[in-house]
Amino acid sequence: MTNMLNTIMKTAHSLLLNTVFYLMSMCVLTGALSKILTEFGVVNLLQITLRHVMRPLYNMPGVAVVASMMTFLSDNPAIITLSKNKQFAKYFKVYQFISLANFGTAFGMGLLVIVFMIGQGYFTAPLIGLIGAASGGIIATRLMQYFICKKYPEYRTQDAISAEEKEILEKEKKQKTEEDEKPNSFIRILNALLDGGKTGVEIGLAIIPGVIIICTFVMMFTFGGSVEGTDATGNDIIVYTGEAFQGCGLLPLIASKFNFAFEWLFGFSTPELIAFPITALGAVGAALSLIPEFTTKGIINDNAVAVFTAMGMCWSGFLSTHTAMLDSMGYRKLLVQDFISQIVGGIGAGIIAHWLYVAIMYIATLFQPSPAWNVQTTGWTCINENPLPTELVALDDSSYVVKDWFGSEGCNLCFKVNKQDSTISITNAYANKKQEYFFVRINQHAIKGEPSYAVVYPTQQYSEFDGDKNEGHLYTFLFVYDSDRKEINKGYYELTWGGRERQTREAEEDVQVQRALERAKAEQIADSLLREQLIDSILQNQNLQRE
Repeated sequence: MTNMLNTIMKTAHSLLLNTVFYLMSMCVLTGALSKILTEFGVVNLLQITLRHVMRPLYNMPGVAVVASMMTFLSDNPAIITLSKNKQFAKYFKVYQFISLANFGTAFGMGLLVIVFMIGQGYFTAPLIGLIGAASGGIIATRLMQYFICKKYPEYRTQDAISAEEKEILEKEKKQKTEEDEKPNSFIRILNALLDGGKTGVEIGLAIIPGVIIICTFVMMFTFGGSVEGTDATGNDIIVYTGEAFQGCGLLPLIASKFNFAFEWLFGFSTPELIAFPITALGAVGAALSLIPEFTTKGIINDNAVAVFTAMGMCWSGFLSTHTAMLDSMGYRKLLVQDFISQIVGGIGAGIIAHWLYVAIMYIATLFQPSPAWNVQTTGWTCINENPLPTELVALDDSSYVVKDWFGSEGCNLCFKVNKQDSTISITNAYANKKQEYFFVRINQHAIKGEPSYAVVYPTQQYSEFDGDKNEGHLYTFLFVYDSDRKEINKGYYELTWGGRERQTREAEEDVQVQRALERAKAEQIADSLLREQLIDSILQNQNLQRE
């Protein structure tokens, strides 16, 4: 009981310091930005230009795109600030105004999620996930509007702000125009920033109860205890020390019982992957922290990243924020309908992202070149003395693929051969401006200190391809780095097949001898510096003793 109470208090305290104040600062900034957009007519412009797109998709006025932009750049509580802006709210009916929380949440923390996924080495999948999130937003928004209109039919025709408030806004606008026919732009910007920021502070204070109470219990039912080593059978030893964010892990446990459904709906290969969307219900930032662990275990792929991006954006921790959002908008009574709509929308986003990924991959295979021939080869690398079995595939467009070229599944080397000098040009890598150095992934699951990528230098005499289906060889020079961009080794990468002899054995030995000399010289310099520092220290101590 003591540990449980400590966990509740420490979790609430951590949420207050790390989450609530973060949200408050975001509300201040987004409040200022929304006021600027309103002051200079951007909101009116968006309403005119985008209403024909927003209405058929989301049944929302064109200005709603401001909400998606702000939540995409920050987080879903940015909606709270916009909802307090009367110039923004006047374009909405009540049922549209309430569903704005669902619409904005579908894009919540989108920039952060996408940039994080790209930083993990996934480029196409996050963009597919973005489409899935936008589609999930359509589902969540329209489902919420259906619930609202069914329970409160009068909200369908009622404006979000009253006629009296509209008259006040028009009078203020007219009065402002009469008083300042040519207002100073700097003063207008300054006033808008300060007024919007003040509104953000008020909103930040208003969301504190909802975030702390709801999110604390969501976290306790999502996360488990701390792992303190393993027992004799290799199982993790779980302990509860009363630290923040410990809990019983009930939600992931329930979800694991339905893994067969998740595999068909989302394409998840293991039940562990369900931990991401479950965690994203409470906090998408915490869910993102699971990605490196999934990568280390080798259980994540492009499909999972697309689904994670879609569901992570569409949910983006709404269980911990929507209570405060609807409370500040004055419609807490519709919280149950809001939760149901957002959950369904997030599931729909994941399903759409998965099957869209499957469809795109299938279409891509229709336009890919077909194999002309393939052969099993023996490979040698500068980081492993033992030969490495690989497969070389020749395609009908005169290009080649070395599958799993360093032994890591999914990391291939694709290249074409220059007919003039038999050197190779890498086709699946980033290159410098002069097209001399190519950055190719070796192991996308590499942890710190392990080979992660290679910088290939295939120009001039440093690469060659010669052979056909019966026999041949391929070699190129490269530098191997870990995930922290530290050089591990350098040397030749070579493939042979059909009985062909190695071409780079002597050159590789020379490279390794040179590298050993460089290391010995570096160690000698380090030892010399250490001795000098030791002598200086002894002399300084002797001088102090004499004094």
